[in-house]
Amino acid sequence: MNEQQIKADINTEKTDIHSIMAVEVSKTGSSPLKLLQERIFDHKKIDIYKIITYFIICAFLGWIFETSVIFFQSGKFFDRGLLFIAHDLSNYFNFLSNAPFIGNIPFVWGLPIIEIYGFGGIIMVLVIGKLSHKMWQLFIIGFILMTLFELSSSYFCSFILHQTYWDYSNEFLNFQGRISLPSSLIWGVMTIISVKYLDPHLAKLYQKSNHFKHSKSITTVIGVYTVICILYKTFLFK
Repeated sequence: MNEQQIKADINTEKTDIHSIMAVEVSKTGSSPLKLLQERIFDHKKIDIYKIITYFIICAFLGWIFETSVIFFQSGKFFDRGLLFIAHDLSNYFNFLSNAPFIGNIPFVWGLPIIEIYGFGGIIMVLVIGKLSHKMWQLFIIGFILMTLFELSSSYFCSFILHQTYWDYSNEFLNFQGRISLPSSLIWGVMTIISVKYLDPHLAKLYQKSNHFKHSKSITTVIGVYTVICILYKTFLFK
């Protein structure tokens, strides 16, 4: 195999990670573990604006998915994630509590996104997507890694934030209501969809957005606003 063929294989998105690493190991003499770490955590290739963009889009799609499922199950719309619609102005401004008409006006703010889908999307697309492009491998890796992610997130919410945002106690093969077999299977399928079908569209959308003059400024503002919403929900929202 000549050098041009090697470069072509490495630049092909659907090339299996094992063959890529074999080529790189033979060329550089580095260990496979070191190369794997470099592929995932190469700080020189980290694009914070890309991460924010992917987070927002994946979190928004997750909000649509979860809100739709709950709506069809209950017939009601609930404010999920970072969209705050259940309180009126007096909840945020105490001095308006003595002004019934004004104080009772609904105050809608936040973002229609659910954070765990944003973080999950980043893991699936930007991490797992670098490990393999074979569907069965994506499913298994996504099944295991995303289940661990959901479990650790549940412990974080319970013991650090003292909140419970999901409960799988009534689902088949669940562990402490934090994870369950159906949820893990969904994560596996979502990993395949995210890497094989969503990622190419996200990449094109991100490339097109870079042509706008103020795209990075807008992304920064949205990112900061998202952090504010997360902090409010975590520490102030009741």
